Amino acid sequence: MHTLLRRDSCAAWKMPMRLEIYLQREIARLHFYELSSSDRTIADTVGISPTTVGVLRNKLRATTLNWSDIQDLDDDQWRTVIGTHDRSVAAPKPAPNWEWVHQEMQAEDATLEHIWQEWRESEPTGIGYTQFTSGYRKHVRKLHIVMRRVHFPGDKLFVDFAGRTIDVHDAETGAIEEAQIFLGVLGYSNYTFIYAVPSQKTADWVECHIKCFEYMGGAPAWVVNDNLKAGVWRRERDRIVINPTYRDCLAHYGTAARPTRSRKPKGKPKVEVGVQIAQRLLFRLRHRKFFTYEELNTELYALSERINHHPFKKLEGCRHQWMEDTERVKLRPLPAQPFELCDWRYQVRVGQDYHVEHQGAFYSVPYYLAGNRVDLRFTQTIMEIFLAGRRVAMHLIQVKQGAAVTEPEHRPLSHIAVAEAEPAELTRWAETVGPNAHKMIAYHLHDRRDPTNGLRAAQRMRSLARTHGNERFEAVCAYALRLHITSLRNVESVFKTNVDLRPAKAQDSESRPTHDNVRGPEYFGE
Repeated sequence: MHTLLRRDSCAAWKMPMRLEIYLQREIARLHFYELSSSDRTIADTVGISPTTVGVLRNKLRATTLNWSDIQDLDDDQWRTVIGTHDRSVAAPKPAPNWEWVHQEMQAEDATLEHIWQEWRESEPTGIGYTQFTSGYRKHVRKLHIVMRRVHFPGDKLFVDFAGRTIDVHDAETGAIEEAQIFLGVLGYSNYTFIYAVPSQKTADWVECHIKCFEYMGGAPAWVVNDNLKAGVWRRERDRIVINPTYRDCLAHYGTAARPTRSRKPKGKPKVEVGVQIAQRLLFRLRHRKFFTYEELNTELYALSERINHHPFKKLEGCRHQWMEDTERVKLRPLPAQPFELCDWRYQVRVGQDYHVEHQGAFYSVPYYLAGNRVDLRFTQTIMEIFLAGRRVAMHLIQVKQGAAVTEPEHRPLSHIAVAEAEPAELTRWAETVGPNAHKMIAYHLHDRRDPTNGLRAAQRMRSLARTHGNERFEAVCAYALRLHITSLRNVESVFKTNVDLRPAKAQDSESRPTHDNVRGPEYFGE
């Protein structure tokens, strides 16, 4: 009897299993987590016979694997690894590579029957013609499946211009301008922004983004845009060249562009749906007459609010609720100042005087860059100069023709010495030190009877400041002017004796009265 049971058990262990995979997985899980449990205990838990449980446990022991090794296997992998293939089912006949079939079908005059016949010559045991045509149709249907995208709060903003335009009338001339309608739609909440601009050029494209970020109270991680020229300059084989001004705008708000594939509207379905919704509502404005963009955008703001507060059809709440509850806190905060529209000039040669020219004004760069080519990035107020992507200089824009702005540190040492000796440079320097230093230097440059010696005295005083520091120089000038001391020799004496640092009584005992009719050493340039 025992021999018979053992033979039956052994036979059962070799038998193929027709037990559903999910039950096999549950038995395996209990087997590994409850090693001391009997087959009957696991069978009672799962609801099948103990014999079947025993067969599967024997297979599991034979694999020498752990639960962590097999828990993530798919069904086919499970059957192969555990050995639970149902051998009573006939092995499937070989099928072709459907992608190869699809490529062959693109040839002129190709038919499925011809391709099947050619394939069967190399695979005589393969599937028949009926299965062949059925399999190919299934493959083609898969090619047109649209991937369902899951969007996360604060991750993507989809932007585009709508196809519909709205007329803006000039009240004086009667001229009509077609306003371009911009849409921005957040991926998670579908929060929508609509804005009108005169064109699809870079300046207007950037303005749309600035207004959009302000309306939404922040910026997303990515901006998904179409291949509009204002956004994408060109596509190359291994990279996408983004419009630098657009790139700088997005970087200012802590985000970046992620252009869709060319002519692939399904790459940004959110904004495509937003366009459809907006165009249906814009239809209601077809009889309205707008005379300014401000007037039109006021109406479009109200339209955006209407869309965002309208309840979803298949979801709870509305765009505004989803935005306020979840998405707004995930957006990057707005910078302290909005982006200022900039422009670029590329490969501008630096002159031998280490300055670059822009619109009649000249801007310095470090002297060792003379002869190099640099890129200029400029706004209405700021000029930035870049070499190989690294900023090497920044200046305020000069509007006066012929004006030149030179940073002292851009000069070579030999030029610094010459420049610092010039009256204008001495005056500029003294202003940065303090009011008393400025007054002392101004006296020697402008009020002395002998300008040549006055210039020499001012130059020497700058050397004193370089030796003792600007703060100390300002204090000595304050002391000297209070006592009507202006001569270079007397100022040098104050530095040597530190008389200004002594108690007041000691200072009074050493100070001597001056007389208007007595020529002091300053008259002689001392």
